[in-house]
Amino acid sequence: MDDQSTRIIRIEEKLDKVSEAIVSLARMEERMITLFNRMDTYDRKQTSIEERVTEIEVKHASGAWVERFAWLVVGGLVTLVFYLGK
Repeated sequence: MDDQSTRIIRIEEKLDKVSEAIVSLARMEERMITLFNRMDTYDRKQTSIEERVTEIEVKHASGAWVERFAWLVVGGLVTLVFYLGK
């Protein structure tokens, strides 16, 4: 084997390593794309849940005032019944 053949073999080996590295990078990129897509899906779902929770909080807040007022009226009526019953 002469020096030229040895040099060509080393170059081919290096090219093989470079091609393996490129394939590895492409696989990693595909995994990252998949992960980013999952993160986007989770973000959309979280936003939807936050909107629903906010809507429930608003409904509950208005219902809480009505409930408190009702209990005040009931408490006042019970107090009036006991006051007048003496």
